[in-house]
Amino acid sequence: MSSTAHRYEGYTLDDWEALEPREGRRIELANGRFRVSAAPAKPHQRVADRICRLLDDAVAPVGLEAVSATGVRVGQLGYIPDVVVCTTDDATSIPSDDVRLVVEVLSPSTASIDRLEKPAAYAAVGVPVYWLVELPRDGLPVIRCSALDGNAYTEVAVARSGEPVEVQVVEGVSVKLDVDVLFAPRR
Repeated sequence: MSSTAHRYEGYTLDDWEALEPREGRRIELANGRFRVSAAPAKPHQRVADRICRLLDDAVAPVGLEAVSATGVRVGQLGYIPDVVVCTTDDATSIPSDDVRLVVEVLSPSTASIDRLEKPAAYAAVGVPVYWLVELPRDGLPVIRCSALDGNAYTEVAVARSGEPVEVQVVEGVSVKLDVDVLFAPRR
């Protein structure tokens, strides 16, 4: 099924899910409008891919999986997080009830959305864990790990260069976030 945008607003989750994937673009649905962003730059995607592999290996034994760049239905919103830990299902998009952890890697164009809008929306629907990865221009990423506390996220750990942390992904599953090892250049 294909869909072409003919109006500025008033789109629904059904409209969003009917969009044909476009190479080089991510299309999200926020407040009835499609929001298009460019494909991530290589450093952004490298970080997301490495975190995805780490998380996928950790959660596989408990019947979950980590995937990247997959649509998530969040109330009436449609987001495409960089990485999501969820139940294993091959639906077009993932309902937020099936999401255990979301990872967003900051880009200059989406920083305020990833810092403010998305955590509030994920918290409102009960996604238990939210990680935000900051990519400094010089140096290694900083990973800010937050857990749901009531209806908002509270930072529970921060992984920085020289400061690895052990952090819970889901009940009974933790990972060691060592940015010096996780993001070391390939030889």
